[in-house]
Amino acid sequence: MRLKRSLEEAVYVLLILAKEEGDNPVKSYRISKQLDVSDSYLKKILRKLVLGGVVNSTSSKGGGFKLAKPIENIFMIDVYYAIEGKNSCVQLRNLAGQVFSSYDESKKVEDNMFGLFNESEQSFLNKLADYPLVKLMQ
Repeated sequence: MRLKRSLEEAVYVLLILAKEEGDNPVKSYRISKQLDVSDSYLKKILRKLVLGGVVNSTSSKGGGFKLAKPIENIFMIDVYYAIEGKNSCVQLRNLAGQVFSSYDESKKVEDNMFGLFNESEQSFLNKLADYPLVKLMQ
C-alpha cells in the first residue's frame, strides 16, 4: 500500500489549526510557509479537507481556515478518507489464470489473495478509525 505524501501534510495542517489560539482562521500562506510547501499545493490539500468536512473555510479579509470540529473529534480515518478517498486500495490484476491451468485452482488462489488483502485493508482502516488526532500530541 502506498499513501499519498499529502496525507502526512494534511495531518500537520490539522495540528497547526488545532494549535491556533482562539477561534481565528489561519491564512493558507502561513501554513504553507510553516510546512515549507507552495501555497497553491497546500490549497489543494485544504480543499480536500474542506470537502471531507474536517476544515471550514471563510473567504474575507479576516478569513482563512479552521477546524470544522474540535481536534478530539477528528480521527485519522477522517483525514485518510479526505485525502485518499473511500475506494478500496485492493485491486488485483487476476494473474492467477496465467499461472495455474485449472480454473478452480486459479479461482481459489485469487479468492485467497483478495481475502487476505481485503482483510488487511479493513484492519488498517479500523486502526485509523480508532485513532484520534489529538493522540499524536500526547
